[in-house]
Amino acid sequence: MEVRKIGIREAKKRIKNDPELSKMLIKSGWNEISLDLDSDGMADVCFASTKLGRKIDTIAIDLSGNGEFNLYVHDLDGNGIPDTVLYAGDEGSEEGTVVAFGGEVELGFINLGVRVANLLVAEDFMNRELGLSLADLAAYLKMNAAIMLAEIEKRQEATGIEKVYYFLNDAQTYYLATVDGKQARVRPFGTILLHDGKLYIQTGKSKDVSKQIAADPFVELCAFMNGTWLRIACELVDDDNHDAKVEMLEKMPSLKAMYNPDDDNMQVFYMKDATATFSSFTAEPEVIQF
Repeated sequence: MEVRKIGIREAKKRIKNDPELSKMLIKSGWNEISLDLDSDGMADVCFASTKLGRKIDTIAIDLSGNGEFNLYVHDLDGNGIPDTVLYAGDEGSEEGTVVAFGGEVELGFINLGVRVANLLVAEDFMNRELGLSLADLAAYLKMNAAIMLAEIEKRQEATGIEKVYYFLNDAQTYYLATVDGKQARVRPFGTILLHDGKLYIQTGKSKDVSKQIAADPFVELCAFMNGTWLRIACELVDDDNHDAKVEMLEKMPSLKAMYNPDDDNMQVFYMKDATATFSSFTAEPEVIQF
């Protein structure tokens, strides 16, 4: 499946030089193009780039015909495989649910159902101009269906430390509180890894947070997602585990520009004697200890 084939500038040039394409143009910005493929006055497809003038990496499509995009295909690393396929159905409808997995996890919602039929009229245009066909998308989703469903079920059925891990991982940002003498300190974190049955976070020895943990390893973490918040009170144990460091960097490759598992700065901690509490305004608290 080829999503990222031409650049925004090249696409605009083709539209400008093609009378039929020009009639489809609804909106054209610095880094996006919206087209009306069925002449109903509403945009049916939008091609976008995250960087001005670069290759197209995101395609948004209106499957419902109501003028709102609800199918998104993202190929942010340009390898021709969507990093995220997201289908967002109408609110209250049983035909679709928002299920998005970003970053390095190539997952998405697979049940597009009859909505795909609404795009058949546009398939020739997308295939001709951008090399994207619905058949390619369907094949990709079918090929990965078992993996996707297994991952979704794993998240839904997770208990204990795995449930805590998935929540922190999917929230992407949590807040870590430490003590600095008599002063409380708090900052956003994003590193989280489940390795050998232990929940790890990562930082650098040169940072103040590392020095504060060394002086007092009893900390608290807090994350919020979809109306639920998670608090974890625990002791952080400095663990010079080379495999955990390597796995952390593989899971979060953006860290490789700053850390190396063999340097004297990268540091991983695992949570010990942890009490994790899930809370919301609509349910009783759930306490997990690990």
